[in-house]
Amino acid sequence: MKGSIICCLAELVQQRFGEEQWRAIREDVGAGNPPGMRLATADLDDAIALKLLDSTCAILKLSLQQVADAFGEHWCCHYAPRVYMSYVRRFKNAREMTLGMDSVHVDVTQNIPNARPPRFAYHWQDEHTLLVTYRSERQLIDLYVGLARGVGTYFKEKIAVQRISDSQCRIRFSSLPPAAPPASA
Repeated sequence: MKGSIICCLAELVQQRFGEEQWRAIREDVGAGNPPGMRLATADLDDAIALKLLDSTCAILKLSLQQVADAFGEHWCCHYAPRVYMSYVRRFKNAREMTLGMDSVHVDVTQNIPNARPPRFAYHWQDEHTLLVTYRSERQLIDLYVGLARGVGTYFKEKIAVQRISDSQCRIRFSSLPPAAPPASA
């Protein structure tokens, strides 16, 4: 896993719960402070990263979905706008960003060795409801659900995100996208 996920998790825990809690989480995992926990493009062993997520839940006494929701909001509203602004700036609303994430993952990671970001497939069930298929060997659909909710928070849009399986979630957007401007004559 790339260090950016853990850099964001560390920042979230330190800012909301304190440095002591982050230290306790690292100690619980026995991770110390490897480079992948400090450098966004560094590799961090998937097992350590997953243990850090599990330990975050245990130490903070929160469910995985609560941690995933807090992570998603922090990533979308604080971390990504600071670290990945050139990508965030591309999108005008939650629909656009949600539908653009697969191509963003391809763009961001094409020159990063060992990058294996999740991939997404999209299917509209109706004009408001998007079915997202999440593909990753890491099985972090809960994190994706939290991130999808964070996208709604970032754009100040009401969206409902529901996990429906280990690889799919349903996103209900409360509004339609803006109509395209009329073509010039």
